[in-house]
Amino acid sequence: MDIRQYNAQDADTVCRLWNASLVQDQINADNFYRRVIYDLNFDPGKLLIAEQDGEALGFAYSVKRHFPDEAAGLQEEQAWIPALGVKPSAAGRGVGQALLELTEEKLLEEGAKKIDVGPYPSNYISPGVDINAYSSGLRFFLSAGYEKKSESCSMHMNLRGCRTPAKYIEKKKTLEAAGYRFKPYEALDALSLFAFINEDFGLWLPYVRSSILAGRAEKTMLLAQEAATGATIGFVMRAMDGTPERFGPFGIKPSLRGKGIGAVLFHEMMQNMVRDRIFYTYFLWTEGRNQDIYAGWGMSICRTYAMLSKTLG
Repeated sequence: MDIRQYNAQDADTVCRLWNASLVQDQINADNFYRRVIYDLNFDPGKLLIAEQDGEALGFAYSVKRHFPDEAAGLQEEQAWIPALGVKPSAAGRGVGQALLELTEEKLLEEGAKKIDVGPYPSNYISPGVDINAYSSGLRFFLSAGYEKKSESCSMHMNLRGCRTPAKYIEKKKTLEAAGYRFKPYEALDALSLFAFINEDFGLWLPYVRSSILAGRAEKTMLLAQEAATGATIGFVMRAMDGTPERFGPFGIKPSLRGKGIGAVLFHEMMQNMVRDRIFYTYFLWTEGRNQDIYAGWGMSICRTYAMLSKTLG
């Protein structure tokens, strides 16, 4: 078996391997180029393909930053494995192990001291390893020395027939009477929005900025503001990666949580989607108390992930 790096003719090969092995995370060529090849930190030497007798058996895609993230910086000791897959017919032949060992060797040589499986912030495919869909993959990483640090989940919701419950309609009126307003994003809101994001949710700044620059924000971002000052105190987005039904990120100023501002923004976004004839929504990553909050608004868990890490050296 030979392992080589990605070249320009390999996109279809990688997509086929990806879809055969990561069946809950299907990808097409457009998505592959957007999330992988066009990523600022993509390195062909860290997208590895295992072959035998001309047949592609598996792949491993890893990232270590050489260009800093707008919010997180360079993260010099951190690396990620967003995706690794082996063709089902090649399972049990040591393909995954060989790919993982070479990946770790390359990352260690570049100064990485920690690898997370999944959540590469700039273009993550999933938060971790799906416990149910990829149970064999979970065992594989655990046997290779990765540790389960926590669990997270994805949630979803059917929006057909969705109506805002009366209590949230009344809550919106109460909040408006108290001096708050809820509105779609427009260019005049940029300074207020960036001030809010920078203060309370800095890691989301790249997603907010890219949505604005892509021309999506006016249709896909809603704000909560103080009516008198125009100060942004909450926001919710969808389509952060261009996928119309993808929900999030979503945040409320910590000092104002508990007033119902988040509930109103959430239900406003649901109606925003229904008006655009989007009848299904999901988001990839939440955990802890937030799961209960979203469940109370009608969402349900659709996937559960193990968050895996390994210290190198």
